[in-house]
Amino acid sequence: MNTREKLVATAADLFQEEGVRATGLSKILAVSGTPKGSLYYYFPEGKVQLIEAAIEYAGAQILARVKQALERDAAPEIALTGQLAEMADEMQQHGRLSSHSISLIALETRDDPKLQAACSAVYTQLEDLYTDKLVSGGMSVAPARQLGQFVQATIEGTIMIATTKTNPDLLRQTAVQLTYLIKQALTS
Repeated sequence: MNTREKLVATAADLFQEEGVRATGLSKILAVSGTPKGSLYYYFPEGKVQLIEAAIEYAGAQILARVKQALERDAAPEIALTGQLAEMADEMQQHGRLSSHSISLIALETRDDPKLQAACSAVYTQLEDLYTDKLVSGGMSVAPARQLGQFVQATIEGTIMIATTKTNPDLLRQTAVQLTYLIKQALTS
């Protein structure tokens, strides 16, 4: 991993765990072990430019994890249950979820249109993954698009609440409800 990648990966992790405002550049430099000059060399526009790179990096990590989870089973409801079970297991084992959501970043950057666009792009790509999975499971595109958006919003909300309450069972309960909903949608 080169210096730029270290800065971006460290920033993405810290922004997701501690928030954008709570994470200073000095902490990113200390945790990444990079000299101060590197930050301004790679990100001459400062923290905003680093935040955008961190959103793109975190988004790619999240998308890869979701895609991998969804590819484990042809049935959308089983694949989603597996994804949420993995997340619940991670939370149970480690007390937290890492690299599953950019919600904290999105909430803290809502006053910057460029950063909001970057967050929105990640959310749209996640919705597309869920939509494609539903279509591959036999659902037509229009209802799959609506349900894919709902699935994404539900998972994102559940991540926030499960994390806040430190309750991995909320992820498992959401899996049960989404499974029911998807089965109903596939049979109608």
